[in-house]
Amino acid sequence: MQFEVALEKCGNNGWYQIRLFLISSLLIFILSASIMSATYNYIVPQLYCNGQPCTEDQKTCSEKNYQIDPDFKYKNLVTEFNLFCENKKYIMIASTINFLGAVIGGSILSQVSDYWGRYKTLLLSLIFTNIGFIGIYLSATIVELIIFTFIFGFFQVGVYIMIPVLINEISGYDIKQIYSTGTLIFWCLGEILMAISFFAITNWRTIQLIVIVIPGFISLILTCISIQESPRYLCQIKDYDKALNVFRYIARVNGNEFDEQVLEHSQMNSVRTNYSIFDLFKLRQFASSSVGFILISYALHLIYYGGQFVLQDISIGNMIYKIGILLGISELIGYSMITYMIPKLQRKYNQIFFFSIQILGCLAFLFYGISQYKLECQSCFEEIVVILLCCLIRFFNSFGFGLLRQHTLEIYPTSIRGTGSGFLFTLGILGSFSSSYMIALANYFEFNQVAFLGICSISGIIGAILTKETYQKKLIDDVDESIRETYLDDGMLKSN
Repeated sequence: MQFEVALEKCGNNGWYQIRLFLISSLLIFILSASIMSATYNYIVPQLYCNGQPCTEDQKTCSEKNYQIDPDFKYKNLVTEFNLFCENKKYIMIASTINFLGAVIGGSILSQVSDYWGRYKTLLLSLIFTNIGFIGIYLSATIVELIIFTFIFGFFQVGVYIMIPVLINEISGYDIKQIYSTGTLIFWCLGEILMAISFFAITNWRTIQLIVIVIPGFISLILTCISIQESPRYLCQIKDYDKALNVFRYIARVNGNEFDEQVLEHSQMNSVRTNYSIFDLFKLRQFASSSVGFILISYALHLIYYGGQFVLQDISIGNMIYKIGILLGISELIGYSMITYMIPKLQRKYNQIFFFSIQILGCLAFLFYGISQYKLECQSCFEEIVVILLCCLIRFFNSFGFGLLRQHTLEIYPTSIRGTGSGFLFTLGILGSFSSSYMIALANYFEFNQVAFLGICSISGIIGAILTKETYQKKLIDDVDESIRETYLDDGMLKSN
């Protein structure tokens, strides 16, 4: 029995797929809550010296006679660990170390998933992600917090990249696109909840415990007892007996019968089964797309997180919480629409279109001047325009992320899907890590920060041009070009 026939017989759109989608959505929700908490945890309150507002200049820091704005009622990381003056450097380190961990972790864990398996990689990543959650909650010093934030960042990306791989490899054609992209809707819900939580709850540790630590432990238990290894991966490594057992389990959950005893073995015995990240750029089958995905992912992350850091700088009063909710709603609408539309959308050309709108939205901030932008009023027309522009950019940014997630899964065969979709996405997270530094660079040249992000994200359009179209194409299992390489190695094929 062929794989696709076996999958259809046991159920490629049943309760097992729904259950996987729901657990995956919970995981995405928790990751979103943890990552987006940095937006509010690193808000720096106004300082007061002798009852008057003051800045963190040499005089203020040397005399150490400053006090926090009495109207600032929140106990966040800045206030608890006294991240002012000489400690201010820890804000940039602590707020970006998660992204550095994600780049390193994603580069390793994505390749591990193709050698060791999807489920094992997911479970390992989830265990250490929860250790990061607990460590952050219990941190007594800023150094401890940075260490556990790095651990969280290193392993959370393993959870994030394995979710769509598992969904795509076990679901029918249309439903896999809907479920894979649909999990991102819960990213928005996590973003909205964190804005509301930090506005309503004054202590960051309470939020960490209720919204992240406890749900994280529950998700670990659910993952252990309810998710199986990808049978497509098992067939790829020729573990057909275990693949049959997984098919029987899925059939039982879906209420179907599956009594087959044999799966059709791959006839491509000469094909290599192990690939490295270097093959992503060596094999002509997808070399240009690999470069393109890095540029797309970098630009999307740069706009998303760069915009988040800019909002922290320009926000006045409680605007940061209000705009956090509105941006989350914009993403929620965007991800809901892309989830419905993605089976009908061409990947390449729509990515170019969505990037064009994001860039134009960023450049629109030049209307307020080419120099460094700062919002000067609250509840005024300018604030409304800024919020609308930010929501427009975030709306189309969500379309870009949705397309990127599905596009990378469709380009790469099963034997290198984890490495390809995971490594290239996480390499693009350098856009998140570098976003605060890019804003600092724009500020150094006194250039409009948002417009600068838009100019830098033109790389996303270049990246989309380099990719190959995969619209309405099924998942592939084998690397075509590696057949020729194997024959070359065996001396069976000679080049002219």
